Amino acid sequence: MRMSNTQSETHSEKGFTLIDAVAVLILLGILAAVAIPLGISAEEAKVQAEFSTLKGHLRYAQYLAMNDISPIQWGLEIGGSSYELVKYDNGAKTAHTRLLLGESSATHSFENGVTATGAASVLFDDWGSPGTADLSVALNGMTITIAANTGFIPL
Repeated sequence: MRMSNTQSETHSEKGFTLIDAVAVLILLGILAAVAIPLGISAEEAKVQAEFSTLKGHLRYAQYLAMNDISPIQWGLEIGGSSYELVKYDNGAKTAHTRLLLGESSATHSFENGVTATGAASVLFDDWGSPGTADLSVALNGMTITIAANTGFIPL
């Protein structure tokens, strides 16, 4: 009887090779590239992007209000096709030089086909509160509700 210690006789062939793992990753990438665009239309993507931008700008106005001296309020005045960052001092709209984040002005215009309905203005006090009632703003059916008293804006 002859004994041999070659690697092929003692090597177990269980598990995946690097080539197997790379092949699976490539297949998953191809499936994702095909499946993801089928899940959402360009119009839905546009509305979702505007929805996220509006929530971010509401949070920014809330931040400004919480970091300013009372009785100054910051907020957004919302129209059907745009909104503007506003500052109120003792209940009167006053001039300011702040820009909306990611914008070149204090006004943001919605993409074509996106319209806002609901609250015409959302103002935050120095506690970040919009007042004693919930405020809602809708963009093409997607609704943002700002919680009364706390000013909570859901993700």
